[in-house]
Amino acid sequence: MKRARNKETQDAIATIVRSLPKGTHLTAPEVFEKAKSIGLDVSLSTVYRSLHRLKAGGNVMTVGGDRGLRYETAEEGPEHDHLICLGCGLTIEFMDDLIRGFGKTVAQRKGFEHHSSRFDILGYCSDCNAKDEAHRIGHSSELFSAVMAKLEETNLLLQEALTFNDARRTVKSYKTAETAMEKLNEAITDCQSAMTLLSRNNTSNT
Repeated sequence: MKRARNKETQDAIATIVRSLPKGTHLTAPEVFEKAKSIGLDVSLSTVYRSLHRLKAGGNVMTVGGDRGLRYETAEEGPEHDHLICLGCGLTIEFMDDLIRGFGKTVAQRKGFEHHSSRFDILGYCSDCNAKDEAHRIGHSSELFSAVMAKLEETNLLLQEALTFNDARRTVKSYKTAETAMEKLNEAITDCQSAMTLLSRNNTSNT
């Protein structure tokens, strides 16, 4: 009875994955939400187990990424690879004979009999890149503003140190200059951080 129910649940989950529009890839929690939406009485752990069995049986395939595994149907068709956004998880299928040939060549060099190849290319989609660039530019502007403020403080402290020095209050002059040096070092650190952010913008735009 339990075995029959497990088979029924597994078939239902397989149907959910097979019914996905081409190019759609879901995480196990997303499959779980779809199962619940159609009235399937399952737990998340059951969904994970079912997907694991379906993968072992060659019925579904997984796509990697730092946001977790995503599942797609393993129906017959041309082999394809994936572009996976590390920001939003967008997964784009594509086919490229050059990459396919590369997989076969590497297998032969390593003494493997080539059966199939699949590549998951990780990066950032154009939308995430634009958002990330806007964030970096905004943060670098804040850092430059902080640098200017600290340089102004440094200038005032140095003027004060000079006044103390002319008045022969050397101890006070030394301590004030020491504080000015700390502010200057902070300004240099902030400026370097801002420049690092800008260099990342320049790299992503090349």
